[in-house]
Amino acid sequence: MAFFFKRLAKAAPIAFSHAFQGQTKSRFPNFQVPFGAIFAISGGISFYYHSSPNLVHLDQINEETGPKVALNPNKWIEFKLQDTAKVSHNTQLFRFSFDPEAKLGLDVASCIITRAPLGQDAEGKPKYVIRPYTPISDPDSKGYFDLLIKVYPEGKMSQHFASLKPGRRSRSERAH
Repeated sequence: MAFFFKRLAKAAPIAFSHAFQGQTKSRFPNFQVPFGAIFAISGGISFYYHSSPNLVHLDQINEETGPKVALNPNKWIEFKLQDTAKVSHNTQLFRFSFDPEAKLGLDVASCIITRAPLGQDAEGKPKYVIRPYTPISDPDSKGYFDLLIKVYPEGKMSQHFASLKPGRRSRSERAH
């Protein structure tokens, strides 16, 4: 390894090569940096920082005081259809409501996975149609989100949405 640095010093400018020719620029020529002690102290500080119960407690407080979120990516959640509005001959706006103190909990360009019952399979288990939709409402809005959906004559999910009436709950959304 020392050979590499000596060779590098020959190819480098004079200021760099002086460092490897025994010329010291320090006012303390016999002082050696105690790297072992520096590593031990930084390791101890890291251990103390990561194992301190006060820091864990602060993390728990921050989690509890964070904004309430309506979506949970691990389970299906029901939302109440608040209102619908016809936008064109085959497009409708659907507004779903939830806790007015909560945000939806999606980032911009994220989607909601929707699910609607589609009958039963051969074993009698429920069959579902699943589709993603991107909310068009402001991500910071509280208590509601809007979906703009084109209703296709043969569209299984879009027909499900078109059949919903305001005031009814739709058990069809989760974050993605």
